[in-house]
Amino acid sequence: MTPSERSVEPEERAALLEALDTWPTQRAALALRALGLDPADSRRPSLERIAADAGVSRETVRRARNAAAHAIRSPSRGDAQRSARLSGAVGEERSGKAQQTAGRALRRMLTMTGPLPWDEILNAWARAGGRSPYFSLPDNAAALQEWAIDVGGLYLTPSRDHVSPTVVGVADPSELDRVSAFLFAALKGRPDGVARSELFELAESYGLKSTTIATALSEHPAVVRVGHGGWALRGDLPDRNSPKRVSRAPARRHNRPTAFHWEAGGALTIEFSVPSGPSPVIAVPRAISEVIEGREFECVGASATARIAVRNARLWGFGTLLSEARVTPGDRVRLRLGLLDGRAQLVPHPGKGDR
Repeated sequence: MTPSERSVEPEERAALLEALDTWPTQRAALALRALGLDPADSRRPSLERIAADAGVSRETVRRARNAAAHAIRSPSRGDAQRSARLSGAVGEERSGKAQQTAGRALRRMLTMTGPLPWDEILNAWARAGGRSPYFSLPDNAAALQEWAIDVGGLYLTPSRDHVSPTVVGVADPSELDRVSAFLFAALKGRPDGVARSELFELAESYGLKSTTIATALSEHPAVVRVGHGGWALRGDLPDRNSPKRVSRAPARRHNRPTAFHWEAGGALTIEFSVPSGPSPVIAVPRAISEVIEGREFECVGASATARIAVRNARLWGFGTLLSEARVTPGDRVRLRLGLLDGRAQLVPHPGKGDR
């Protein structure tokens, strides 16, 4: 039973009131509710609810609760045993929040990797060194089963031989944060590994900094290093008996910058080098970014309905056109945007460009 579910003993509330008798009335009341010791509450309310009821910020409530907990841990009078029980309420609440945070992070990881043995999950978790949101996980089967029920969204497949570890999977895929979504898109289906330098290049097309990706590679539990400088998704590794090959980035090409010109009929043609990656994005030259910012264009010639959008001075959504045109990264292409009819068309370009 959690502190918010247990009944409040009268002497506990009295001990806290005694410890807080020099506090302003409102602050003491906030601390009481935040610790779950207000008899008017059948269950301990959230900090957000307390803040809304009192007309103060959540941070004010949190500070009142923490200050009360500190006063309880260092009582100047009153019963020490009762004070210890009160301080335990805060510790259990923090532990519960860390548990739920770790549960959400694990569901995201398993969304990327698929089901994994528990011992591999623990090894993956160790990469982050206990930093948020990768708080500690249960280290034995009995605790794991109870923990999985508490956090929810997971399923366990116990070992049939009682020797192999329990396998844990996610019941429903979780929404990924931006960095995790990038790693998943870049590494999925690449069990032989992707070179670090290639990931950095791909990150630029996603609007992510290479330093952000470098940090993620050093601690994200869903990725693992393979070969010499390659990275892959955990659980998506090649057969150990097969030769190890790491997909390395091709020699860096010095692509010409994106250019543009206006046609006689008023259409805008943008010329660029095709970027690498599953979802290419092109930066729009500053001179024309304000003209087309926020516009959408229907792709002409695509087998499926597709639209190119201009957001934050970048072109998005033309991957279908490029794939059907069978162009490859580094090829020089031209995209004609009709500002009047709202249509976009890929224009043939003489030669393969600047490889």
